[in-house]
Amino acid sequence: MDQKSVADVQSRLLKAATHLFIKKGYRGVSIREIAERAKTNSALISYYFGDKEGLFIQVFKTVAAPLNAKRVASFEKLEEAGEITVESVVRAWVAPMFEGASLSKESPIAALSLSLNAEHGKLSEDLILEIYDVINLRFLALLERCLPEVSRETLVWRLYFLVGAILTATRPHGRSVKRLTDGRVTSQDSDEFINQLVQFAAAGFQASAPTR
Repeated sequence: MDQKSVADVQSRLLKAATHLFIKKGYRGVSIREIAERAKTNSALISYYFGDKEGLFIQVFKTVAAPLNAKRVASFEKLEEAGEITVESVVRAWVAPMFEGASLSKESPIAALSLSLNAEHGKLSEDLILEIYDVINLRFLALLERCLPEVSRETLVWRLYFLVGAILTATRPHGRSVKRLTDGRVTSQDSDEFINQLVQFAAAGFQASAPTR
């Protein structure tokens, strides 16, 4: 099999696996199902990715890579402009996840993360360390420049509270939002969602530390 054919098979497998893992979760998908959707032999999953876990890891990295790249670019723009505020730093971390998204559809990275946390805790920890820690360290360093009076420990707690809020808020909730606001919020545009989340998170990071 030439390089072009290999790349085509790998691409089809990743595309099929991404769709199925997002739709059905890690445990709900079989190797055979992925191969059938990709119209190829299931043995090639083992050959190229090792096993289902190896394929999931590659899917997760592929989906997360553009998000992290956008965050890095946003951080660099803030530093170059010299306009670093808590709100701008939080927006640089939050917005890339939702720009162009619809509130009626679950974020791919959020769907994969929820499945991973619920079904494969050890792998979840490993991937968080490998994929997100460098980005999060840079995020925390920028926040420390804005909030020198807030300890690193407190900022880390608040970062993980933000992650939890995002994983919950990014699940499809258009009907719920409409009902809870008596129909006043019906738009599926992401701008309002981003603005509300940024304000919520920025206020949380700036809150006084709890007394001991």
